[in-house]
Amino acid sequence: MRGAGADHIQELHLVKSKQSCKFCLGVKLCLAFGLGKDTIEEFRAITTEHGPYYPGDHIYRQQDEFTGLYSIQSGSVKAETVTEDGRQAILDFFLPGDLFGIDAIGNGFYPSDAIAMETTWVCQIPYEKLLDLCSRHPVLQHRLMEFMGVKIHFNEYSGKIVRNESAGHRVMYFLYKLAERQSLNHPVHGRVNLPMSKQDIASYLGLTPESFSRTLSQLQNDGFLLKEGSKTLVLLKGPLPEWPGNLMPANNLEKINELFSGS
Repeated sequence: MRGAGADHIQELHLVKSKQSCKFCLGVKLCLAFGLGKDTIEEFRAITTEHGPYYPGDHIYRQQDEFTGLYSIQSGSVKAETVTEDGRQAILDFFLPGDLFGIDAIGNGFYPSDAIAMETTWVCQIPYEKLLDLCSRHPVLQHRLMEFMGVKIHFNEYSGKIVRNESAGHRVMYFLYKLAERQSLNHPVHGRVNLPMSKQDIASYLGLTPESFSRTLSQLQNDGFLLKEGSKTLVLLKGPLPEWPGNLMPANNLEKINELFSGS
């Protein structure tokens, strides 16, 4: 079945008990990538592949029982919730190789909806089986802790810093970080693909859709980016906006410059 539906209809998707890594666009970001052969085989044995999910389909819903983590094989997913005043709010975006569902650990339920933004395949990793595997393979446990630590740092850093900046700084920071994440899977040469809608980006950045559109137009007029179709932006070389010192550290500027190599 397609779509969420008003009555919380359960979508049906193909399940493969044996994950085929050769089709995964985020294989190099996989939790078990580069570990020993035995560890990888045991990890693959507990994962199941689910899909395809189409735009608007739910991987899980807010308050669903927590059963495991998910990793994106292809496609993209957004985390969405509803505020107390009834507004939909975007909490995060996930790309190939990203691990999501982590915020449900310890709660017993998922605190937000996970919704496909395009045709998407995911790997489900049962949490209890993962814990058992980690107890027998400390290197996998260390990798999981690293994943969680990086995610916590990113959320804390982005939330505390970006929310106090101008609309232009928020948008450019988001676009550069998105380009950086996409470059982990393939060269981007300054191009950023936007699987999410502009309305969702605006919600994530704490802007109105109108303010986001005006900011994009202003950044294009100022020579910081070009629109290349409805879903692609080109980040241009040259001076960046006047970043506050704590918003874009020097090591991040070096990473940004690398995004344009070969453009």
